Amino acid sequence: MSDVERTISKDDDLFHSVTMTEERLYQKGYEEGARVGRVKGFQEGFKLGAQKGTAIGEEVGFYAGVAAYVIKVYQNDSAKARLVNLCQNIVTLANEFCDINPGDELLTDNLNKLKSKFKQLTSLLGLKVEFKTSDSSSTGISF
Repeated sequence: MSDVERTISKDDDLFHSVTMTEERLYQKGYEEGARVGRVKGFQEGFKLGAQKGTAIGEEVGFYAGVAAYVIKVYQNDSAKARLVNLCQNIVTLANEFCDINPGDELLTDNLNKLKSKFKQLTSLLGLKVEFKTSDSSSTGISF
């Protein structure tokens, strides 16, 4: 009787299930580990994205808030038209952050451009203002 003609008996099924136990458990463990890894990766990514997004949002909001205040103060002063125009550019750049994909390099380009314009604004105002966060180890609002 050749292997092709042979029918699988109950003993063969039992032997096959015993020999394949390790393979099945390995596959089940792999699938469970991959599932847990995806969940943990999503959670860690979400947490990091929220932290970094909040930090960038605070900084952009600070720059836009200062610029909006300067516009409010000097909007009727024709001698400060350049200052008001610069502040309007800052507010426009800050508003564009809502439309930028976080993975796009345009985000850092726009943030650097915004910082540069804010530095120009503080120079025109004759103030020494820099952004510092509430965390003592990093930069944030400072007067």
